[in-house]
Amino acid sequence: MKATLVFFGKASKFAESECQKYLKRMNNVQVLELKESKKSTPLEKLLEEWKSLEKVLKKRPLVVLTEEGDLFSSVVFSKKLADQFPRDFCFVVGSAYGLHADCKKYASLKLSLSPMTLTHDHARVLLVEQLYRAVCIQAGHPYHHV
Repeated sequence: MKATLVFFGKASKFAESECQKYLKRMNNVQVLELKESKKSTPLEKLLEEWKSLEKVLKKRPLVVLTEEGDLFSSVVFSKKLADQFPRDFCFVVGSAYGLHADCKKYASLKLSLSPMTLTHDHARVLLVEQLYRAVCIQAGHPYHHV
């Protein structure tokens, strides 16, 4: 599995530090930070951000984090990744206004980390930790106690 994690905007020092704890343990996971749009309306911002994301995707499958996404246990999430995304794919966490509708339509999977609204930093940390947990589950590593 090769994954690219795409985030709009920079992480706080807290989030960067927490994410690095897990990222350094995983092979083939890349983090890409794209600039948030400076356009004046939310719709213009989302469209500009979607266009910048499209350039990165290069037709790879996409998992979007969105409040209307599916909720999974860690074990089910791990299995879904192994079954649906055995090769190169991307995760994306949108900017403050979320993700453009076309981005969500393009997505192979819509994922929710929680029914609650999370800050971008917390979503980033939770995603990275759950991805690490999924890799450990697939490998039979004791990090996740079944």
